[in-house]
Amino acid sequence: MKALVLDATWDPRPDYEVSASEHDQRRAMDASAIWRDPQFRVEERQRPEPAADEVLVAVKYVGICGSDVAFVETDEDGYVHYSAYADLPTVLGHEFVGEVVETGGDVRLFETGNLVTAEVTDYCGRCDMCRNGFTGHCENFEQLGFTRPGAMAEYVAVPEKLCWDVADLSRAYDDEDAMLRAAATVEPSTITYYGLFGRAEGIRPGDSYAFHGLGPIGLTGMNVARAAGAGRVFGFELGEERREIAREMGFEHIYDPTAVDPVDVVESVTEGRGVDVHVETAGAVRATYPIIGETLAETANVVHVSNAGEPASVDLRHYQASAAQLYGTEGHTGDRIFQNVIRLMAAGHLDNLPIVTSTYDLANADDAVRQAAERVDGKVMIDVSAAITS
Repeated sequence: MKALVLDATWDPRPDYEVSASEHDQRRAMDASAIWRDPQFRVEERQRPEPAADEVLVAVKYVGICGSDVAFVETDEDGYVHYSAYADLPTVLGHEFVGEVVETGGDVRLFETGNLVTAEVTDYCGRCDMCRNGFTGHCENFEQLGFTRPGAMAEYVAVPEKLCWDVADLSRAYDDEDAMLRAAATVEPSTITYYGLFGRAEGIRPGDSYAFHGLGPIGLTGMNVARAAGAGRVFGFELGEERREIAREMGFEHIYDPTAVDPVDVVESVTEGRGVDVHVETAGAVRATYPIIGETLAETANVVHVSNAGEPASVDLRHYQASAAQLYGTEGHTGDRIFQNVIRLMAAGHLDNLPIVTSTYDLANADDAVRQAAERVDGKVMIDVSAAITS
């Protein structure tokens, strides 16, 4: 089968102490400290065989995530930007939809022909984190597209417990191709959904939101906020292309934070009340957090979603004076997250198709990642089905 394979050179930074487990497994806990000079190419690989508890999925569409881009972007020394777990070489891709074509002997939830998407993090169910309900922070986790082969391939093997049926999306989309494209945006939508409703507390319909950074996570997050009854949504983004996508999605208060003073804008539009829910999806925390601190509504929630590339200074006086809360969020595992996002899509409340602005075939998947790295698109997607049927 064809697959987009990422590889890199194992070359720990001189000041990084490689742990015994990293050394023995050749698996980096911090990829940016170990893996350098990445290479990615479409090549032939063996079609995977599903384990007893896995399904084999023929991939239809797969989206390019910012984490995929961070694997192929490097610093001046050639080290990848991605700063979490990575086991290379691997097949990239975790935002996908496909059809179950084979099931392992112990699979009970799915059968051939089912259309599914999947969570990213496989959890053991036995460690302290899992036993206490924090499966997203499993001590023995594996992740699609990071530590095990992902979905930028004709086929991917996935544990059945991670899969979710998306057939109900046909209620909202008459055209199957449109339905499949939408289904491939479930996973990025769950990121902000989990931050807002799995981590933060007390968010209500009618609350005002500000999204700082309108990449794929910011744009899908704005849609989630609107579906959840947002009273007003601000969007701050440097790129004109992404600001225009947000406007075309029907959002009014979209601004370039270097062309206007965001604090003055929020002060004027909200008549001094501030923003109830801030969502940091840019990663440019030195720029965003001073703005957030000065525009907090009383009892505001701040949800940090992005992988920050630098430390931030947070003036706690703003939070104390406003009785505000700051929540860190990561991932999307469990807690009715995928189920509810799929329900919102099926009911027609959450439509991400306007965010999909570029589509490539699998043979040109490397170009798709490079296009995503330009940061002008909403969501770059790969149409894999053409490779399977050809």
